[in-house]
Amino acid sequence: MSIQHDEKGYVIIGEAALSLALKEQDIEVKSLIRELSRMAESSVSDERIYAIFEARNWLVNVDLTGKDVESVPYIKTLTGLNDE
Repeated sequence: MSIQHDEKGYVIIGEAALSLALKEQDIEVKSLIRELSRMAESSVSDERIYAIFEARNWLVNVDLTGKDVESVPYIKTLTGLNDE
């Protein structure tokens, strides 16, 4: 199963991003990976753990490709949501 074909992966990454934003932390690939690991530790559903694992692996692969991903401060992210 690929995250690109599974909407749940995007939702889980969104959950991790929201969690970081609420903690007033920067949202970047490395912090998302750490947050997903934390989420997996507190999960009890095998299906959710698998979805988190898939999303985390996808992010690791994105990080390894060398693409520069700009770290966006949490407040900039939150205010940007109002623009839509």
